[in-house]
Parts: sequence; C-alpha cells; structure tokens
Amino acid sequence: MFRFISLSLLFSLLPAVAFADGYPPSQMLLQTDRTVAGEPLHFPAEGAKVSSLIVTLAPGSSTGWHRHGAPMFAYLLSGEVEVEYADGVRRTFRAGDAFMEAMAVAHIGANPGSDPTRILVVFMEGDGTHKTDMAEAPAAPSAALAAGRSPDLVDLAAFAPAIQRDIRYATANNFMGKPLYPAARALLQRPAAEALLRAQKRLNAAGYGLLVLDAYRPWQVTRAMWDKFPKDRPYLADPLSGSRHNRGAAVDVTLIDLKSGSEAPMPSGYDDFSERAHPDYTGGTAAQREARDRLRSAMEAEGFAVHSNEWWHFDFRDWQSWPVLNEPLTAGK
Repeated sequence: MFRFISLSLLFSLLPAVAFADGYPPSQMLLQTDRTVAGEPLHFPAEGAKVSSLIVTLAPGSSTGWHRHGAPMFAYLLSGEVEVEYADGVRRTFRAGDAFMEAMAVAHIGANPGSDPTRILVVFMEGDGTHKTDMAEAPAAPSAALAAGRSPDLVDLAAFAPAIQRDIRYATANNFMGKPLYPAARALLQRPAAEALLRAQKRLNAAGYGLLVLDAYRPWQVTRAMWDKFPKDRPYLADPLSGSRHNRGAAVDVTLIDLKSGSEAPMPSGYDDFSERAHPDYTGGTAAQREARDRLRSAMEAEGFAVHSNEWWHFDFRDWQSWPVLNEPLTAGK
C-alpha cells in the first residue's frame, strides 16, 4: 500500500542521495510541516494520489475566495500573486517562491500586475480530487475598525432635499456593471452633511448645484470592489483599513448647471480609472477644467479634501475619527 513519507524525512534524505554521473545537484525549495497560515499538515492515510498542474492567473484577475481540503504545494514560475487570508493577513509571492498553501483558512489570490502569473501546483489528495471549494468573502471588517466616535448618519434626501442625487451604485451604471445597493440612498455623518449643504449654497450663487453620486458605502461593497478588480486598486479602498465612504465621511459629487439642468462637463466621467480623473490633470477642455476646479474650490472651502486620483471624491476633515460601518443601505433605514 502506498504511503506518504513525511516532508521532513524526505528533505532530510535529499543531501544523502547518491546521484549517478551527470545528475544535477538538488535545490531545496521548501521544508515545512505547516501551511502558510500555520495549519499542521495532514496527509491522507489511504487512497493517496498526487495531482500536478500549472495555474495561470491573467493580469488583473483574481481566483475568488476559496479553500483547499488537501495539502497543496505551490511554486511560482513567473510573475507574482497577492494572497489575502480570511484572518486579515495579506502576502505577496513572487517568481521563485515556494509555499504550502492554507487549507481550512479561506483565501483569495490576485494578480495586480501587467504580466501573467504561472504557478506550479501539486495537490496531495486522498481521493483524486483537488478538494478546492469556493468560499464566502469575510462578512465584516476587523473589530479594530469599529472603534471611533459615535456615528450620526443623516439621509440627504430629508436633510438637504435641494441637493440632487444620482446614486450610481444602486443601478447597473457603474464600473461593477450591476446594482450594489438595494436602495438609492445618500447618507453622511451630520457634520459632513452640514458642510455639503454650505458648499451647495456657495455654488448656487454662481448658478450651479451639487449632484451626489455616492456617499456612505457599506464595507462589504468595498470588499467586493477590491476583490473583483485587482488592476484598479490605486483607485479602490483597501478593505483591510476600510474606506472613507465606509465611515460616512466621504462623498462623490459633480456639478449641475442650474440653468440647463444638465451635468457640467468634466475632464472625465465618473469612475474613470485613468489620469483624466486626477484633480490636477491638465488635459481636457478649458471649460471642463474650470468646472472641475470650481467644484473643488467650493468643497475645500467647507472642510473637504479632494482625493488625489478622483476629482469627484471628497473626504470630510477628521474622517478617520469615525468607525468603519457595514450597515446595508436598505430603503428607509
């Protein structure tokens, strides 16, 4: 009957192997009795099989959350992979790295680079299957992110009805291509909402108004965005630290021309993940840059700061003092 020899015993024997003439010397890739997540390795007692394959992870793609029911050895042939584990640990593996992947601990692999990642994978199975099952992403942020001042979210529909709203993530008109909120609501911490109303009044004097595109965002939505689009992470909030939107202290806005009722022209559209979205982008037309800068001036005068990559995203001062929230945006709540 076939039995697995322990990894420790196997690797301890390697230096003593007598190779015939012409055989190259061995190179130790890995010697461990635990997975990368610290789990002790357990091999099948009977019916053991080994499956070996090369996995290719395309640029900008991810594996989705999953877990392995059998020990899995991985060796990166090329590229790199960023792996996040359900316990909040994130690691980057590069070409030449070898590791025993986590088993019971759910994880997700992503290739945020511009080249394919190729991974040699060896499964040590008990019944000939890889025993890899899809898993749910973490359902809540770290408890440490829940600390902070008491939230006081107000609904802009009631608090500032003169400010128009087009909540894109309650529709399919967004970069994820599907509704992410069950209700089109814009919530902000009260001090931020009061400041937004003052910015609206400033703009009204010049014939403009605000159009809110997004405000409070549940943490799970931030998690889904991060997992889905690794290549766009410079424009996305890291769920391990939580976003300003998750705190109800950030708002996405653009300008409305009160005379025409139309959106003012801007150098880029909303959720444009390119340099055109940068608040200091020098391209576009003079009218587009003027509208963008007018919006920024009014918002900054009331305590908001523009995001370095997004002309439409404004963080209210002291945003970090509020906790990360994960309450769903349901109707009337």
